[in-house]
Amino acid sequence: MNPLEYWNPENFEISSFKFKLNERKGKSYTTSGGDNSGLCTYTYNELGFRGESISKEGFRIMSLGCSNTEGVGVNDDQTWPYQFSRLIPNGVNFNFGTGGRSNDFILRCLISYYNIIKPDLVLVMYTSPTRREIYTKDGGIEPYVPTVSWGFMEETQNGREIQEHLTHLQNENEDFINWYKNHQLIKLFLESKKCNWLWNGDFGVPKEYKEFNRFDGDYGKYLDFGADKIHPGPKHHEEYAHRLHDFISRNFPEYINGYLKLKKNLI
Repeated sequence: MNPLEYWNPENFEISSFKFKLNERKGKSYTTSGGDNSGLCTYTYNELGFRGESISKEGFRIMSLGCSNTEGVGVNDDQTWPYQFSRLIPNGVNFNFGTGGRSNDFILRCLISYYNIIKPDLVLVMYTSPTRREIYTKDGGIEPYVPTVSWGFMEETQNGREIQEHLTHLQNENEDFINWYKNHQLIKLFLESKKCNWLWNGDFGVPKEYKEFNRFDGDYGKYLDFGADKIHPGPKHHEEYAHRLHDFISRNFPEYINGYLKLKKNLI
């Protein structure tokens, strides 16, 4: 397959070797990523992501990130994107968070699905800058996490070699520059669309890097843990959703009020 095909919604995949997106479309599971407890329900929409149907109308909120956004370890209605959407009048939750993925993935996901979602608000929770998306020599696409190997990186010889080489080559400066590249592309893309957005850099972006629309909200300080005992639990997701809503209400009320005013004029 031509790697460029992964940059459109028709052929978008989260990986080419294992954990395929197409296998999740319109289905529900009791496991996701490292959560094998069987205690949580993971429901995926027609695109294969943990959010509401793309046909649902309302204030459309597009959330992008890794397992902390997907909500590994909590139920569908306990994730911070879901709970945040319920604080917005007529809010619709489009949760594109996917466990183990990178900031490369976040950029690709945004560009591929933006015109389908046509969001009123985009919320980006960046993951660790150490992570990457790898395009393999046979045209596949795989997630790379330096601290652990799984899927293609664990089960194939080519993947194991890539994992070893990348781990030796990486350094903090390169990781930051890769994040910065993705951030600038996301920023310029959303500005060109005149779309309101905020971003969270709690997982590795230096606090010194400040922008008017950065909101970390102390997400990294977990209040409780989910069913997998690793990711944050329901209380933490709920608290973050409220902090995020309060931050927007105080600093960017026009993000929501503009939509409400438009809706009122159309009635």
